[in-house]
Amino acid sequence: MSLFFLEAFEHVHKAKAEEYEQMGIKVDNTVQETEPGMLIHVQTKVSENEHEVVYRWVEVYGKFEDFQFHLENPAVKEHMQKLTEKDLLRTPLEIIIYSDWTEEQKEQWKHIPGVKLTFSPLVNGYFR
Repeated sequence: MSLFFLEAFEHVHKAKAEEYEQMGIKVDNTVQETEPGMLIHVQTKVSENEHEVVYRWVEVYGKFEDFQFHLENPAVKEHMQKLTEKDLLRTPLEIIIYSDWTEEQKEQWKHIPGVKLTFSPLVNGYFR
């Protein structure tokens, strides 16, 4: 499978935003050091209100196997576990994947526990 990208949205309790951001710095640095197939890994703040701050990770992978490697990265697993243990998120993690995968290839990823995962329907465009 070819290059693809995803957006991951995390709705964080506003009172815990600073702790969350510090965790994000740590996991980002580790991903940069350990995942050469992660071509882009950036976090932005999408919105903020009195209850929550919504962050977006944009992740671009060179190939499908790089995504698999990311999900198995011990630092990423630890990060995800801490999000739950520290009750940092107000809602389940939302992931939107942009790819040219077949329905069969998508199926194995549709049931990640604690994650709301969708695939953006491709109307036009291509992946190299």
